[in-house]
Amino acid sequence: MPNLGIIFLTGLLAGGISCAAVQGALLATMGTDRKKVFLFLGSKLIAHIILGGILGLLGEVFKISIGLTAAFQIAISIYVMGVALAMLDVHPFFRRFLWQTPKFLGRYLRNTSKSEDWSAPLILGAGTVFIPCGVTQGMMAVSMASGSFLSGALVLGVFVLGTSPVFLALGLAVTTLGDKFRKWVAYALIAVSLWTLNGGLVMAGSPVTAQKVLAGAECALTVCKSEEVTNQEATDEVTISFLNNRYETDKKVVKAGSKIKLNLVNKAGYGCIQAFTIPALNISKVVQPGKTQTLEVTVPDKAGKLDFSCSMGMYTGQLTIVN
Repeated sequence: MPNLGIIFLTGLLAGGISCAAVQGALLATMGTDRKKVFLFLGSKLIAHIILGGILGLLGEVFKISIGLTAAFQIAISIYVMGVALAMLDVHPFFRRFLWQTPKFLGRYLRNTSKSEDWSAPLILGAGTVFIPCGVTQGMMAVSMASGSFLSGALVLGVFVLGTSPVFLALGLAVTTLGDKFRKWVAYALIAVSLWTLNGGLVMAGSPVTAQKVLAGAECALTVCKSEEVTNQEATDEVTISFLNNRYETDKKVVKAGSKIKLNLVNKAGYGCIQAFTIPALNISKVVQPGKTQTLEVTVPDKAGKLDFSCSMGMYTGQLTIVN
């Protein structure tokens, strides 16, 4: 059984902050109803306990694909943007993004318990399992390695409990300040949705991302080093170091169609950085701090760029493929 005390502290000190960007945006869409905040957090906890148990049973057989993660991240960004624009009353169309319980279910609830609409926080809270942040993916790997339903459920359950104070503070801040805070929350949600959308595009391997646009602008305004990189000799072994705020490669040029060895060395990478992905090759590996993993990778046949990033598209890098 993994050390649950350490797992709780990981959630408290790292998980809450690193996961708050995307999942916190969903929580903020709950508005000023505290009951919905607690329903969201409770649903999130239960969903992760169940997921942890499943991962404990299935081990490495069960894995959320990079493409599915990217699709959910893009969908979440669109939803959050729609909610933000609805909060600002930009156009009646965006009210469609404000969750409404189906009429038949709403009538049932009113006739039985006189309850307010709680379907949105329950569904969105449970839906956070599809957009795990880097630290959560690390805990998912621990759940897989635990080898039992109970151990896997405890790992993710205790971790999510550790993240709860950060999410609870965020939710209560929104509900306490109410309408005065509403516009600021909406503006923050717009920024978060754009950031989340960009991360999803990175994960999907899109040719249009903020990083690529900025790199192109830099090349237009200054002198690029692309020719210098392309003229370097191709290598069959690359070491990628995980630092606290970036990836660093010792060599950058590889030969098209060749097999190369990737040494993934996590020197100081926490949060998203430790969940390393190569979207074009559907490769996803979690390398915990202080650990090293070695992969054998077949380079695509076409010359160009081979992008890699963390699991949320926050931190990126690339190798240059030459013929």
